[in-house]
Amino acid sequence: MKKQISFIAPGQTAKALILVYLTFSVPIVLIGVLVAFFRFGSVEVSTITTALLLNAILGFILLWIACHAYNWVASRFGGIEIVLSDAPEEA
Repeated sequence: MKKQISFIAPGQTAKALILVYLTFSVPIVLIGVLVAFFRFGSVEVSTITTALLLNAILGFILLWIACHAYNWVASRFGGIEIVLSDAPEEA
């Protein structure tokens, strides 16, 4: 059975995806901090906190905008099409 995703709730989707996004971005930020530490000899804790906080805020905003853009496109041209099937019964 084919179905289309015609609407994505921007707030809820951004909240859920920002946690996934941070899971991947925290190691990248930490690598950047490590490089800065080797280059400059010290890094303040506020720098790390600010980098992670800005990453989360900007990520949330961009995901929220992306959801609205998807909803606009889906309302005019159709959404992402998925095929659903029944799960096999377990013995």
